[in-house]
Amino acid sequence: MLSGEVSMTAKIVDREQRREEIAKAAMGLFSVKGFETTSISQVARAAGIGKGTVYEYFSSKDELIATSILLWCESIIEGAMSKIREIKDPEQKLRTFVLLSVEPLIADEHSIKTSVFIFQLILSKLDNQVFFNTLQQAFSNMGDIIVDIIMEGRQQGIFHITDEKEAEMLAINLMAFLDGILLHHMIIGEKFDLISQVEHYMKYLLEVNLQVMMREEKQK
Repeated sequence: MLSGEVSMTAKIVDREQRREEIAKAAMGLFSVKGFETTSISQVARAAGIGKGTVYEYFSSKDELIATSILLWCESIIEGAMSKIREIKDPEQKLRTFVLLSVEPLIADEHSIKTSVFIFQLILSKLDNQVFFNTLQQAFSNMGDIIVDIIMEGRQQGIFHITDEKEAEMLAINLMAFLDGILLHHMIIGEKFDLISQVEHYMKYLLEVNLQVMMREEKQK
């Protein structure tokens, strides 16, 4: 590789890294102070840069918050993926991936505040195309992983579904449940154990929709 190409690659990496740093600094402020009351100047100070520099990386405040949420979602998914790569059993892999995708949302007070903030923002900005497109990407990434795990189980004869279309429907159903139970937990508070509820639903999904019990019966 020529020195000019190396320099250009380094610049691209540095730009992406700086963009992520700004987005993470923004999320830290947005989740505490709120989206409307947090200014670009405050984000710039938190990131250790000038206000004008923020606009070199993001065209608007909406693009900034959309990117912040996408990176937040990706960090959770990547964290879960890193821990399931060595799991061979699709049933265990699916259970683990889902639980590891939920646990970071309620890990501590800051995580809960961030989750609540994002849910509130989602409900208030569904008519914003930039925000909506980013949100779709985040959900699509998670859905693709779930579909891949289900199809892996089908290929091994563990999950009993007809085709990939059914796997996609089950992934949508699962993510819709997670959205609903997370929102309910935020409203109700600590009156029920979120993880236990997710585990209960996963048991139903695996035994009824994916018919994992058929494998267990064959092994008896």
